[in-house]
This record gives sequence, structure tokens and C-alpha cells, in this order.
Amino acid sequence: MRCEEHRHEISRFLADVERLDESAWLQTSAPGKWCPGQIAEHLVLGYEALLRELAGGVGIRARGTWWQRLLIRWRYLSLMLEERHIPSGVRAVREVRPPDTPRPRPTVVTALREATARFEEELTRAREKGGGHRQLPGAGAPA
Repeated sequence: MRCEEHRHEISRFLADVERLDESAWLQTSAPGKWCPGQIAEHLVLGYEALLRELAGGVGIRARGTWWQRLLIRWRYLSLMLEERHIPSGVRAVREVRPPDTPRPRPTVVTALREATARFEEELTRAREKGGGHRQLPGAGAPA
């Protein structure tokens, strides 16, 4: 179900991006906001981080103390994921922050298509190996 939803949303995003001309690709909606090219670059960088993590590396380096990370996760993560709202003033972490000027649209679209395909392949491979589930500290073995 989630994979189908993921494919649908990425396809929708790519269709929207492919309709843009070069000036729209670089046009921001307001000062300090990202242009569509930067948003697409951000997605590519996000998939690359996820792929590094699936390969056993570091995707995004943890920042802050454990309690700060817990507070941020509790307060903001559900807001961002469930309500699809990012609080104003929040900067993307370095690993997924796009460049000030994105690459040409065809280059980024190709990179995004390739990254999403690799992500789905690696996620499927991890699930087949029994990965993809985190054991919470103090939780017993599954019954």
C-alpha cells in the first residue's frame, strides 16, 4: 500500500515538474523559498541519504542531544508527515539541502527517477532479508 502511494506521489511530482519551462524551474514562490528545481534536488539528496542508510552507512547524521532529538521527533515529525506541513524557518539538514542553483531540469528528473527506482529495489531487498523493522529498546522478541 505505501509503495503504491509512494509511486503515485513521485509520478505526480515528476509530471508536474516535466510541464515546467526553464524559467519556472528556477522561479521561487517567495523570498527565501525553494524553486521547483531545488525541491527536486532536495528529493534526490533525500533518496541518496536513504540509500546510504539501507546500505549500512550513515544517511543523515544525528544532531543534538538525545532528548532534543526526541522532542523534535515528538513535536514536529508527525506534523510534517501526517499534516504535510513544515514549520516556517526550519532549514533542511546539510545532507539534503539543495544547491542555490539547481542542475538543469532533465538532469535532475533523470536523477530522481533513478534514485526512486534504486530506493524501491533496495527497500524490497531489505524487506526480503527481514530488515526494515526497528526493535525498540526494552521490547521483547516478537511473539
